[in-house]
Amino acid sequence: MQTVPWQAHTGHLNTGPSKWWSWGLAIFLSIMVFFSLIGIAFSVIIPYDQLMGDWEVEEPGEYPANGTSEEQDNWNASKEEWDIDVAMRKLMDDMEELRPLQIWTGLISSVIAIVAIFMLFQLNPNAYKVVYGWLGITAVSQFWYALKSQEMMNEFYSSFPEFEDSIWMDIQSGSQIGGTLVCNVFMLLIVIMCSMKSQDKGQVEESGFHTTFTAGDDEQQDTQP
Repeated sequence: MQTVPWQAHTGHLNTGPSKWWSWGLAIFLSIMVFFSLIGIAFSVIIPYDQLMGDWEVEEPGEYPANGTSEEQDNWNASKEEWDIDVAMRKLMDDMEELRPLQIWTGLISSVIAIVAIFMLFQLNPNAYKVVYGWLGITAVSQFWYALKSQEMMNEFYSSFPEFEDSIWMDIQSGSQIGGTLVCNVFMLLIVIMCSMKSQDKGQVEESGFHTTFTAGDDEQQDTQP
């Protein structure tokens, strides 16, 4: 009588984490850095005060109180264009003042991200610490810029009485800050998930029903009669 050609035993399987959790995050960061550097390049090449182009509006002068209704209507239209021009140029000047700081924070953030990308591709265990540092710096700079931008936009809209106490200003403020918050929280969740999935959980117990064959098993016979 032959023995059963398998034997039950326990062992360990070496099941390391997939490298693509780190590599995928590195590719995602590479795409973000690429578009960030493009935005920085445009900020360097094209200052905000040049966005106005050749748009020039003449000052309307004094209101023609003794003029015809047509002249008064033309003056009102010219005054409205002049007010918009003054407010827009003030807004561009304010944004231009923030441009150097925006460029430098973008460059620093991009350098940290590039370091994190190389470490992720090399599967360096400290790579995720650099990623968290990059995300923190990026989030703080984005929130600061969003608040300053909203402050400048509120000042811009305050130049026009029709926008005063408008609900659209509150909606715009909430959407800009809320969008920044949602994007950073979403990015944080992605980094946390990739970090957890890339951790080495060690060896996994192999099933006791695992079958192993050895040479000569088919030749073994039962010693009992």
